[in-house]
Amino acid sequence: MDTFKSISFEEQDLFNEIFGRTKPVASEFTFAYLFMWRRDYNLSYAIIEDHLCLVSQSKAYKPYSFCPIPVGGEYDPPKFYRACRWIEEYFRDMGFQPMFARVSEGCLGRLIDVFGDRAEITPLENTFDYVYNASDLINLPGKKYSSKRNHIHQFMRKYGEYEYVPVSENNIQECKRIIDAWADLHETNTDPDHSERYACYELLDNWGKFQVKGALIKVNGRFEAFTIGELLNPETAVVRIEKANAEIHGLYTLINRDFCANEWSHVKYVNREEDLGIEGLRKSKLSYNPAFMVNKFLVKV
Repeated sequence: MDTFKSISFEEQDLFNEIFGRTKPVASEFTFAYLFMWRRDYNLSYAIIEDHLCLVSQSKAYKPYSFCPIPVGGEYDPPKFYRACRWIEEYFRDMGFQPMFARVSEGCLGRLIDVFGDRAEITPLENTFDYVYNASDLINLPGKKYSSKRNHIHQFMRKYGEYEYVPVSENNIQECKRIIDAWADLHETNTDPDHSERYACYELLDNWGKFQVKGALIKVNGRFEAFTIGELLNPETAVVRIEKANAEIHGLYTLINRDFCANEWSHVKYVNREEDLGIEGLRKSKLSYNPAFMVNKFLVKV
């Protein structure tokens, strides 16, 4: 593992420069995301043949590599080929089957060019990203969003008013209180290496170090919901965290709309990440009528 290094804040500028050039569409490729989930992925990286190579050796999954990412932003077939073959040999030397996971369609063809008929391809539906028109999430237009407008109307009839407050160092503890309440109800795995609570804490404990934005909603004098997002590429924002008191009807719909209206009205799309194979989450994400999906695949060689 001498070639690979663990991710730390020292890599933030490097990663931001690389992702800034490549303009990713898949939700995984920002420094903030990789940092907050680095323990879950057991993530390490190396620069091979002018490509950023990210390898996961999670306790929960078999080891895999992400698709190599060109440092300069431009696809260079010979260098990409050599980087992929280097990863293949690295995996074989470690006694693992070489595989690439969370591979978006844009990279899939490149891997097929490298490995040909040896590439065994499987869709990873639980990791598909849901991407929406930002204007739809802000305006909730037409019949297809009538139920969403009704949720907000019901909220307003019951509570009358609310306060939208940007996340800052002054209210980080309120965000933690909300994520703690959510995790106490929903998280069964309390291992910090695999907990959404602790991944969220990584962002909150280092607030101001990342290029992220956040918002809280206050209802009846108490903060009841918060969300965090960031730019994925110049025309797409990605929502990383969204937690709310589910007993307050319409609150999730409200914070989704207001966060997009206040922070992401200048972008074309909003990526709300995957559904993790959770049926209720899948139903919720589909109900917002995605403009398109970012499909991802597993490639074994």
